[in-house]
Order: sequence, then C-alpha cells, then structure tokens
Amino acid sequence: MRLELGTFPVERVVFADRTRWSNGTLEIHQKQITDAILRDPRIMSARLEIVKPGESVRITSVRDVIEPRCKVAGPGVVYPGICGRPVTVVGQGRTHRLSGTAVIEVAEVEMYRGNDAWLDGFIDMAGPGAVSPYSALQNVCVVLDVDRTLSIEDQNIACHRAALLVSDSLASATRGLTPPGAETFELTKTSPGLPRAVYICCHRSPQHYANSLSAFWTSIYGFSRQTPPWVLHPNELIDGAISVRTSWDLVNNPVLREMYARHGKDFVFAGVIAIRTRWSSQDEKDITSLQTAKTAQMLGAEGAAITWDSGGNDFMEVIRTVQACERAGIKTVWLTGEEPPETGGPPLLEPLPEAQAIVSIGYGSRIKAESDVTGDAVPGVERVIGQKKIVADSSQRQRVVPADGPLPGPRWADHYGFGRISCLDY
Repeated sequence: MRLELGTFPVERVVFADRTRWSNGTLEIHQKQITDAILRDPRIMSARLEIVKPGESVRITSVRDVIEPRCKVAGPGVVYPGICGRPVTVVGQGRTHRLSGTAVIEVAEVEMYRGNDAWLDGFIDMAGPGAVSPYSALQNVCVVLDVDRTLSIEDQNIACHRAALLVSDSLASATRGLTPPGAETFELTKTSPGLPRAVYICCHRSPQHYANSLSAFWTSIYGFSRQTPPWVLHPNELIDGAISVRTSWDLVNNPVLREMYARHGKDFVFAGVIAIRTRWSSQDEKDITSLQTAKTAQMLGAEGAAITWDSGGNDFMEVIRTVQACERAGIKTVWLTGEEPPETGGPPLLEPLPEAQAIVSIGYGSRIKAESDVTGDAVPGVERVIGQKKIVADSSQRQRVVPADGPLPGPRWADHYGFGRISCLDY
C-alpha cells in the first residue's frame, strides 16, 4: 500500500460567505453547512462555534475530536464504516488533511444506554487545564441537539454523522489544491537482517457492558463489537479505519509515526494488530492475548510496541498480551497510564514479571493545586460550550458542579505520547 498525505496547515478559522482554504486561513460558510446538517430530521438544532487557543473557553459534552481529512485519490473514504460510510479498505492513494484544526462533536447524548460519559472530561483552551493537544488547535465545535424520542443508537448515529459531514465539508475545500506539505507512507523493501516489529493497539469494546452489537464507541471499519485480533496495514490507521471517541488521536498517533520513521533503519515495520478489550471471562481475555501473540509470530515479529486506551477490566487483556508476547520470544515495549496514588490502588493492577520495558504516561487525573486548599487547580472560564454541569471527580463519578467554575484538574488521558505534562522521578 502506498499512501500520499497532503497537509494544509490551518492558522486561522473564520466564518465567511464560502468554504475554502487559502494561505493558512480556513473560511467556513456556516449557514450552508448547518443547513446540510438539518436536512437530517433527527437533528433538532445545530450550530458551529469557532474556538481558538488561549481563549477562556471550556468545551464539555465532547463526543469526538476529528481532524478534517478526505480522500482525493484512491479507494474508500476517510473514517470508513461508521454511520453508513463505505467499508472499502483504505490506506492507498492520496488523502488531504487540514492540520492545526479539529471538528469537535458536542452533544449531551449517551454513548449507549446507561452511559453518561458526556458528563466527564472537558477541553480547556487556556490556563493550567489546557494540557491536551486539542487545546492548541483552531477548533470548530459542532453543537447538536437531537430528537430525544429516538433510540440511543439513532441519536448517536445522527450526532456523529453530522460531525463527519462538517469534517468532510471542510476537508473537501482542499480538493484541486496543491498541498504545501506532503508525506508518503509505504512499507518499502528493506535490507536483510533487520528485526521485525509490530504495533499492537488495544481498544475497548462497549459490547461487554452495553449488551449491544452496535453500541457507540471505538470501532474498526464501523464494527464496535468484540472480535478476534485484526491485522491492519499502518496506512489504514492513518486513513481513520479505527474510530475512537477522539479520532484525532489515532490519525496523528505518534507511536505509529515513530515506527514508520524507523522502518528500514532500525527494524522492519511488519504491521498493526488491533485487539478488542473488555471481554467477560478470563478465558476470553486469555485467548485474545494468546491469539495476538500468535498473530505477531506469524508476521515474523521479534518486537512489539503496545498501547491501550482504557482502564480496569481492559487491563487484563493488555497485560496478558504483554506476557504472551514475551513468552513467545517477542520483546515488548508497553505504554501505559498508572493508577493515581489517591485511589489507594497499585500503579498497575497486575504487575507481571514479563512486563520489563514500560513507558509510563502518568495518570492524567488531575493537577495538584499548590495554594488552593480545595484542590481546585483549574480556574473557572468565561464561556462554556456544551453542558453547563460537570462531574468534578471523574474517578468516583461524584460532585456535579457548574462547568464554568474551578475544577480539580483536567481528565485527559494520554494514550499515545502526546502529553505536555512532565514529572521528576526520583
């Protein structure tokens, strides 16, 4: 597979009488886009809001953060399979992206029945809470209200379809233009003798606790249910074949990019193995990890980088995958968060001896205030986009407070190495 990725940097976003990109400025015809969204009878209202880095703004009810991308040559569509989009294999041809900007899907809709994750988390655009990479982007918030008489599944599809429509519309403004920057991604032939390495990315499935084959969360080509391991070309990830709650992360995944950059130099990048986590029984978890290690062996892997995107239940498949790979002679490097000290739990739920090369990405639960006895380290903001109430303690799901007020700290977990918070270990 050979994929050309054309980059159009965005330094400024404004509303205008047409949608186009020119010299770093993205102009958006707001009415034209919102009218297109409202053609879906499931959407009751829609508006766009532009949010810039440094503004005193807090974005809540975040359901996805999407980098605008579109295919301009080659099969399929970017972000395939979800919301009825074609499932054609992607990762070939040419894709255009608008870097430096994102479409943020904002709606107070459960991901599935009984899940109120939209009450958790926020994106601050300024101050000590601006720790996520999205805080540095020129963001276009798509604020949606849907028909609440519909099923949760239909509400989710309507919201996400609207956000994808905006993403497609903005990215399509680059069609016919020559990108200022371009990269080519191809697993070219390499010199003999280099070791082979795979990237194992672990993603939770909502099926376990939603009891649904179509619950809305992480999906691979639109499938959110639990499945055996998938073997993917890394270009498929770049084209958005895996969709998560913040899709921006995976298409810009620094682990994937680092492995691609080292292909043919330090090792042969043998491919990506995507696995689903949050199975019900230990036998199911064990067979997932054992089959993952077997698949890595069949790809000839001698090493593996492993990431995951959740916590608790999902940990078991991941740590057992590390164990299974090591026992099969495949050396692993594992990126993981830790449990915060205040929970009283161990940093890792099952610290197996086979896990010897671990990269800690912290625990991402809060910044400690030095002078505020309440522990509210993040100050209030002038404007909130999204719901006006938020859970102050996301680890315990307690204390609903005004979203514009001071909060204990950001609840953004860094799964892939984007983080801008540092620490001193001694």
